[in-house]
Amino acid sequence: MPAPPPRFSEATFATYVAQNTSQEAATEAAQALVADIRARQGWWARFRARWAPPAWNGLYLVGPVGTGKTHLMVSMYHALVPEVPCTFLHSSELFRTSKTPEAFARDLAEEARVLCLDEVELDDPANEARLVHTLKSLAARGVTLVATSNVEPDKFLAAEFGNDRFRRFLSEEFRKTHKILVVRGEDYRARLEKPGRAWVGPADRTDALMRLHADDHPGRTRWLPFDELRARTIDTAHVELMEELLAYDALYLAQVDVTNTDDALRLLRVVDDVYTAPNAPQLYFTAPRPPRALFPQEDQHSGLAQGIAEKFIRTVSRLEALCAIEDLLHPSDIAQEAEATSGSSIS
Repeated sequence: MPAPPPRFSEATFATYVAQNTSQEAATEAAQALVADIRARQGWWARFRARWAPPAWNGLYLVGPVGTGKTHLMVSMYHALVPEVPCTFLHSSELFRTSKTPEAFARDLAEEARVLCLDEVELDDPANEARLVHTLKSLAARGVTLVATSNVEPDKFLAAEFGNDRFRRFLSEEFRKTHKILVVRGEDYRARLEKPGRAWVGPADRTDALMRLHADDHPGRTRWLPFDELRARTIDTAHVELMEELLAYDALYLAQVDVTNTDDALRLLRVVDDVYTAPNAPQLYFTAPRPPRALFPQEDQHSGLAQGIAEKFIRTVSRLEALCAIEDLLHPSDIAQEAEATSGSSIS
């Protein structure tokens, strides 16, 4: 059964340090559900549960990026496995499967009692319809759901524009059977060591600096202008493209820019895979603006564009976690950079 990515191998309740009351409440709820799931194991406990079902049979952790929601969910996974069979999936795997929601739920229920579903997203009405059907089918088979998201269930596009059954499930039924907790806090990724680097500012200066860095760090590297990357995401299947890019030791993206919703969606899919894949290449990039200014959320209005803008916040967090940002937009930074490189051939 699918397990959490290797980078979460040390994620346990003991290694999760709550920073505020909302994180403390989420930790307590996660530990309580683990204890309840364990108590329900065995045929006699499951038999009795039919007449005395638990007050809630799932946990939905929602909140900003970087507040430890996935860490808590993986802590639950590690606290249950192997005694309780669990499956860990990113929501994109659910959307990519060719199985019907009913078949997917049936096959999963045959192997696991708990589904850990990471990063449930506001993305596409068709995907959300698949998600709702899958959740209903899993609930009917007694599979416990633990999920993380940046979006509350009743704010899904399916709840806003779907039919009455979708709206009723997301706004009423789901809340009756799942404990929904908002996990607040600062983005922990800002505190992580940053393996890569980014240069923000005029293209001639930033690309020259990144080229100098690439020349000083030999290995299996790939230099890829963002315009070319955008074209590749159109004419190459995503899985095939990422297999190609993830094979390198370092990935240099030149002039990363976002001019519309489509650009944002293509970039976030690439960044997600670079961030989550084991043994991914180190990332370096140049951009005309800092990551937080590439696709401002406030510039979007509603519907799908707003959903992608909200998802892009996570992309910004991941870019800033992967790369130390060198800002050459401000005169003081440019002066310091010029002094530091005065002995080089860059002009």
